[in-house]
Amino acid sequence: MEAILNGLSVTQRRFEIGDSSSVSFARRGIGDMAFSVGFNETVLGKLAIIVTECATNQLKHAQHGELLVRPIVRAVTPASALPASCGIELLAIDSGPGIRDLHACFDDGYTTAGSPGNGMGAIQRLSDELDIWSMPGLGTVLRIVVWADARPAAPVRSEPVAYGAINLPLQGETLCGDAWICGYAEGEFVVLVVDGLGHGPLAHTAALAATDTFTRLGTSNVVNIVEASHDALRPTRGAALGVASVPAFDAADGALANARFCGVGNIAASVWTPAGQRHLVSHAGIVGHQLRKAQEFQVGWPRDGLLILHSDGLATRWDLSKYPGLTHRHPTLIATVLYRDFARGRDDVTVFVARAERTGDL
Repeated sequence: MEAILNGLSVTQRRFEIGDSSSVSFARRGIGDMAFSVGFNETVLGKLAIIVTECATNQLKHAQHGELLVRPIVRAVTPASALPASCGIELLAIDSGPGIRDLHACFDDGYTTAGSPGNGMGAIQRLSDELDIWSMPGLGTVLRIVVWADARPAAPVRSEPVAYGAINLPLQGETLCGDAWICGYAEGEFVVLVVDGLGHGPLAHTAALAATDTFTRLGTSNVVNIVEASHDALRPTRGAALGVASVPAFDAADGALANARFCGVGNIAASVWTPAGQRHLVSHAGIVGHQLRKAQEFQVGWPRDGLLILHSDGLATRWDLSKYPGLTHRHPTLIATVLYRDFARGRDDVTVFVARAERTGDL
């Protein structure tokens, strides 16, 4: 498998924002994570301001919010002499009144809460990457990336598939029994999502056995990955598992492109387009213990398609058409909104979203 740097799930850390003390707690915790991946004092200071502004905005406008954070790695081309850069991905999530004028909110002095109105402008200036989605009555989500090294990691590799994910353990657990991993093989973008039975350390062990198998095989054959994972998970408690692949590049001469999927258990998979949603079928069973059949299913993969996989920590009755403009944002924001509004709250949860960056769009 040609590995994608940052293509292996790193469980996000969750910070609830409910009062001023939680702002300070989040700032310290996120700063400690950033320091551990090499942030210097200057960049730590930038990140501290961003965290403070995001959290205080949530308190002012929504009275409550959530910050999710994880370390990430930026890939460079093999010819580059620079090492891969480490960074922090911060997701700011609330279900407040939303923002009526997204463009105006980044202008210094714009406010709807009687404050100086410099918060969103400061976030934009200090972030290396920023994406936002908000609608009146539907809350606000932001994706912010800050890199430890401000030097451009030139030449930055443009990946043909953009993707993002939410991966969180059950509240109160340290280890997550869900995991995801993705990569390129044989001209395909391939992703595996696994849900170890139950939660906690034993579920985590089962999930790691599946992601290790995915890395070792280096194939785009979804059935082979499931069958090999079944053998690898025999010593574990077992898991639900789904593997999907989509073409990494445009098909030649208008040839039809398909998404392929093989699943066992309760990993949901679908291809979403503005015209509708096509679900991909999983067979009943437990990978590692009860695998009656591993079968590939296919569905058309259009230019405007989104590939969405999730564990049963997310309810299945969601509809992206109810969130105007969201499908055009970064895939991580799509996963974030689905998590915010449809997480069951009684299990680990993983939501993975991918979108092809078609040749004409690069």
